[in-house]
Amino acid sequence: MEDNESSLRNGQQHLDPQQAGLPEPETDLAEGLHRTVTDELYDELVEQVTDQRVVGLAVWEESLADDPEAGPTPADQRDIFDLDLYVENHNYMELYGVQIYRDPESDPLQGLEQTGKMLSKLVEDGVWLEEVAVNEIDELVLILAQRHEPCLYLSVSGWTLEQWDNLPEED
Repeated sequence: MEDNESSLRNGQQHLDPQQAGLPEPETDLAEGLHRTVTDELYDELVEQVTDQRVVGLAVWEESLADDPEAGPTPADQRDIFDLDLYVENHNYMELYGVQIYRDPESDPLQGLEQTGKMLSKLVEDGVWLEEVAVNEIDELVLILAQRHEPCLYLSVSGWTLEQWDNLPEED
């Protein structure tokens, strides 16, 4: 696993949780918010979300990583996203400070509208959360795949794992 882990982030920008604007541990959101992957969390994620079809994905217009003093990043310049990712077995992940890559060596995707449309199309066409990985600083990397071929790498600065009853459009 070590070789795979370090190769996932070669050349990619690391977001420090403090710089990414993620909440301090004592805030309400921080309860249940994970920033690094322990062995126990890795095992839980593998059991709960891997090899699951993604059945819903919501991209937020703003991110916790936005600088509160500067305001939200302009939509066409956004390259850090907050997402809700729903998988077939009724688990969902709230993902914070996410950078999305087409491959481990590429630059992160940019633009809220373009990225949102691309993610929607992938979900519509069928995409699976194929693999959970860890980078060299123990941050979560989710690998989305179509027909067992990786198509996106999500580098995640913080996340929660919950259960869902109804997808947002079903409420």
